[in-house]
Amino acid sequence: MLKWSLEQAHAFYSQHPTKSSQSFDEVAKFMSSDVIVALEIAADNAVENWLSLIGSENSLTARASAPNTIRALFGTDGLKNAVHGSESSAMADYEIEYVFGASGGYTTALLNNCTCLMIKPDAIQGGQAGRIIDTVLEEGFEISAMEQFRLDQSVAEEFFEVYKGVLPEFSQMVEHVISAPVIVMEVRQENAVQALRKLVGPHDPDTACLLYTSP
Repeated sequence: MLKWSLEQAHAFYSQHPTKSSQSFDEVAKFMSSDVIVALEIAADNAVENWLSLIGSENSLTARASAPNTIRALFGTDGLKNAVHGSESSAMADYEIEYVFGASGGYTTALLNNCTCLMIKPDAIQGGQAGRIIDTVLEEGFEISAMEQFRLDQSVAEEFFEVYKGVLPEFSQMVEHVISAPVIVMEVRQENAVQALRKLVGPHDPDTACLLYTSP
């Protein structure tokens, strides 16, 4: 998740010669108007498959020609068309480097009235990350920052230090979160810490099921 200035959005789209100067300015202004979520996705023929999945650049055209594509389902027009797709492998390389390389790092974290939520590897690998994020939003939280990355052991041990000597499974917990990428979010709400702890439930899932599952 990141927030661009108008200049940063202009720079990102400067390599798109197919856009007219008017649409270029409109897109840059729109893309810098609020936060965006950027993803690097990987698959065989990733560029072609992603472009096929998202559909025509104009959502109105997409609804007529391919109604089950992402832009047809979630976009409204040629500007507010839900998602971006790199036009070629070369463009994808440029855009990935721009967003995730040395020029990236535009954090949206506000660091007030907030708490930290980590989606662990088991949930991500089990395909549950989207459902967890949906639940957080449905419960009235604002997600003000989000990033996926890998923790190294020293960082993970420092992050979970409060549990050292308290939970017998401390070492296993550290090993688990460094085994694969995690998604970490800054979430905001009134009494954010207490509200999120209530939402996620006890540390032990079995205990959580006993306490919160209706008979």
